[in-house]
Amino acid sequence: MRVRTLTFAVTLALAGAGVALAADHDHGSHDHGSMQASSFKLPAACKAASAGKEASMKDMQNNMSIAMQSMSGQATDAQKGLQHAMMQMNGPMMQGMMAADPDVAWICAMIPHHMGAIAMAQVGLKNGDNPEAKKIAKKSIQEQEKSIKELTAWLDRNARKEGKQ
Repeated sequence: MRVRTLTFAVTLALAGAGVALAADHDHGSHDHGSMQASSFKLPAACKAASAGKEASMKDMQNNMSIAMQSMSGQATDAQKGLQHAMMQMNGPMMQGMMAADPDVAWICAMIPHHMGAIAMAQVGLKNGDNPEAKKIAKKSIQEQEKSIKELTAWLDRNARKEGKQ
């Protein structure tokens, strides 16, 4: 029950926080070849579509940092890994959803969301011991990588057309 409560609290904290991580994150080009937790970067079209929203996202990052600091001492290595993946995902995801065009916002939010799923599956592979769970994690990574390519291709074809870049 304690783990479930911790997970719920982290989810709530992250749902309302973390956007400034994207604003403070490396603003270089995105890398889809390596979906490690450290590569949670929005495509340039997403950054352009959400430009000017960074200031309103700073408070959310502070809330998330406070919540995560208070819980990290009680977490297992697997929980810490999952928390880290969520922290890495949520800033770029929430920045991406700030695009004015709803199609671009959805696509831009989903790209880091899928990167987060990959990072979480990697935590499962590293920390878990159930062969079936590991098989599901590997399958999830493959599916999420495929989805990221599809989402990025849509963005490359349509972001300018949507007029939000």
